[in-house]
Amino acid sequence: MCSNYQRTKTYRSYVEEFTHIRLPLRFPEPHAAPNLEPQPEVRPTVTAPVFRRREDGVEMVSARWWLVPWWHKGTLKEFKLATFNARAETVAKSRTFRDAFKQRRCLVAAEGWHEWTGEKGQKTKWRFTPNDDAPICFAGLWDRCVTTDAGEIESYTIITQPAGSMLNAYHDRAPVVLRQSDWSTWLDLQADPLPLLGPESIDQFNVAYVSGPEVPFRHGDV
Repeated sequence: MCSNYQRTKTYRSYVEEFTHIRLPLRFPEPHAAPNLEPQPEVRPTVTAPVFRRREDGVEMVSARWWLVPWWHKGTLKEFKLATFNARAETVAKSRTFRDAFKQRRCLVAAEGWHEWTGEKGQKTKWRFTPNDDAPICFAGLWDRCVTTDAGEIESYTIITQPAGSMLNAYHDRAPVVLRQSDWSTWLDLQADPLPLLGPESIDQFNVAYVSGPEVPFRHGDV
């Protein structure tokens, strides 16, 4: 599960990162420079930036983290499914996510994520970031739904996978992390995205103590 992540980069940083892989980054309103406030902690239902493909490049849009599928009828409050994460093992066949997996893949802007360990009231918070400081995004899906109370909503989910032995001490799930070289493939709706969901995407991360009970051991790369 991924329910808390970090995003602090500027819009200019994202422009440079997408230019590096020859994907021009656009904004829905060409002359309106987005004011990206740092988001040290993004939680479900918060609005945050995602990137999606369009004919002349990639656009950054703000979306709500908790995917509401296009077929939902009724109010936003009535939608009860926990869809802020989608499981890599079932995402291609799930009724909730399969359409978005085929037609509406996106990149979730992020630099790392957080997990907690320990007993209730004594939890320790950890931050996970790439050990080479390379640009990353999370593999995501987006959707658009018209609700009867909140109107049209664009929302997204983060795909997760088994954490494997290296991260399993902290949580049994981890977000699918896409390196810069994989961004174009993930956004290309003609490409097969399944190979990008393998465990190799979480191979080397730094784990840093953030807060909580004192940690009596040294921690480094996972």
